[in-house]
Amino acid sequence: MRGTTRALAVTTTAALALGLVACSPSGTTDGRKPVQQAVPTGDKKPAKPVTLTYWTSFLPEAALREALTAFEEAHPGVKVELRTFDESGYHGRLPKELAADKAADVVGLRIPAMTGEIRDRLRPVADWQDKVSAGWVDELDETAIERTEKAAGNGKLYAVPMGSSGGAVMYYNAGLLSELGMSFPERAADLETIVRRVKKELPDLEPVVFSGEPREQEELLFTIAGQTHPSLSDELLAGRERWNGPDVVSALTAYRSLFERGVLARSTLKLKGDRPAELFRSGKALFLVDDSGRSSMLSAFHRKTSKISVRNVGAGPFPTILPDAEPAVRSTPEVGLAVTKSSKHVAEAAALVEFLTAGDGVSAWAKSLTMVPAREDSRLESSAFATPEGKKGYAVIEELVRDGGSANVPDTVFLERAEGEVILDVAHGRLTARKAADRLQKEWSRGQ
Repeated sequence: MRGTTRALAVTTTAALALGLVACSPSGTTDGRKPVQQAVPTGDKKPAKPVTLTYWTSFLPEAALREALTAFEEAHPGVKVELRTFDESGYHGRLPKELAADKAADVVGLRIPAMTGEIRDRLRPVADWQDKVSAGWVDELDETAIERTEKAAGNGKLYAVPMGSSGGAVMYYNAGLLSELGMSFPERAADLETIVRRVKKELPDLEPVVFSGEPREQEELLFTIAGQTHPSLSDELLAGRERWNGPDVVSALTAYRSLFERGVLARSTLKLKGDRPAELFRSGKALFLVDDSGRSSMLSAFHRKTSKISVRNVGAGPFPTILPDAEPAVRSTPEVGLAVTKSSKHVAEAAALVEFLTAGDGVSAWAKSLTMVPAREDSRLESSAFATPEGKKGYAVIEELVRDGGSANVPDTVFLERAEGEVILDVAHGRLTARKAADRLQKEWSRGQ
């Protein structure tokens, strides 16, 4: 979440008791099976109201506010004070505040980037998960749990994943594509046909925009690779596959072919940051290649406060290229919730984590569509989507993210030192796929 540090507090007045565990017999409004929630025990009340502090840098504040209001209504006597931070500032501040025992009871953290760094200041989930409902962690995607454990570096679970993201996927101006009498391209050859027509009939429109930054091009390359070898990225980083093996050469060849055939324009490689999305949102591009986090453009909730000129945004997987390929993305658990060692309200903090990851709070924040919920049976109502095309596209993305092959987490040192530059040299036509693969293997071996 961007912007300056803000604070909000939503206050309730009655008391919380966590002595009994119950399950609503009626289920939830969106048709999911009910998750057991901690409920008050008779007339027993805590000695005084409890205030939880919750720090995070991710998810739209309005969506979090709605979820926290629902939590407080379900847990009388507990007040949640939320503080949201700018992403870059939060990553630097949180470890220092945790080390000084000044941070919150519950913290949201970027799982791949932060878990290992701050794990010693967090309570292992095994120490507190039984303070609320039995078996609630089992409601979450098993792969997301496993990858969150792996992020800690010692095989323990310190955070509970809220949701996952993946890429690369493709968004499109559904209204304009319909006017052209064309459907969403399933294969690169289909996309090539559309691009040629747009160049001829709509020369002021960019057919496809994307970020030319190394990380995003690495994501695109391994999306292509994953269409035929879903686990290739994981195997390369684990040393089980060679960077100059046939699968890497095949993926690099297919990747380069997109630029050689003009399916993707080399001139677009100069775009950075949010610029590709800006062009798409303003109606200046037909397709946008980005990660699943851009699915917020499909959300009715998001469009109320965002400037999106394109009225009807659809989405789908990046078109397949190689023979016998299947749509694919790499995915990873994005944001997790953890209970800090300094928390004095562990039971209440545990209840908040459960509510936001496996309970009724999921439906409140998930409608922003910024992450695919880790809760496996989570389903959004049609009203969450701006258009039917958006709903249909999100369902495809959701399935791909949950079934993702490799983790969407590169070796950042290798990416910055060699991989990113080599991939871009292939895109620009400065390196053949074979020479690029050999160089990647040489650089990888040198760094081991």
